[in-house]
Amino acid sequence: MESKFTPNYPESNFTLEKDSNSKEQMPSISRENIPTFNKILIADDGRKETNKMLNYGISLSSYSGAELVILRILENIQNTGDVSVEGRSNDDIQNKDMKQVVEGEIIDDIEERIKKCREAGCKNKISYKFRTGNATEEIVNEIKEGSYDLVLLKSSNIDSWIKSLVSDTRKIFSNITIPVLLVH
Repeated sequence: MESKFTPNYPESNFTLEKDSNSKEQMPSISRENIPTFNKILIADDGRKETNKMLNYGISLSSYSGAELVILRILENIQNTGDVSVEGRSNDDIQNKDMKQVVEGEIIDDIEERIKKCREAGCKNKISYKFRTGNATEEIVNEIKEGSYDLVLLKSSNIDSWIKSLVSDTRKIFSNITIPVLLVH
C-alpha cells in the first residue's frame, strides 16, 4: 500500500495544476496557496543547542505573527530536580476553577529562555507546555492535539542511513501531517 503525504494548506480549496511529469495534481504557486503560520511548536530538550531553534522560531514568528509554544518533555520525571506541583482552587463548591502551579528549576529555565526571546525581539505570544513520557510519542501527541501549523525539531548528527530510519525524528515525521523545520 502506497502512502501519500497531503500538504496542510491554509485553505482546502487551493488551486490545482497538473504536474507535467506525473498524473497527480499539485497546488499551483499563488497568493491563495501560501501557507500561514499562526502557532509554531518548538520541541525543547533543555540543552543550549535548542537556542538555535528558538532563534528560528523568533524569526518565523516575527514574519508571520505566530504564537510560539515551547514544549519540554519530562521523560525521567524522577530526575527533574527541584520541581513541585501544587493544585489550587477558588472557593467554588464544584472546584471548576482548579489550577495547578508548577515551580522549580525547570520552570525557571523555560522562563529565562522566554525572557531571552523577548530581549531578542519576539513581540508575539510565547507560551510553554510540559508533557511526561516518551519524547517521540509526546511530541506527536502534542502536535495532533494542539492545532499547530509548523514544528521545529533539532536534528542530530546521523552517521548512517540505517540510524536515520529508526531515529526519533523519523518516527515523528511518519506520524504527523504538518510541515517540519529540522534545525541542525
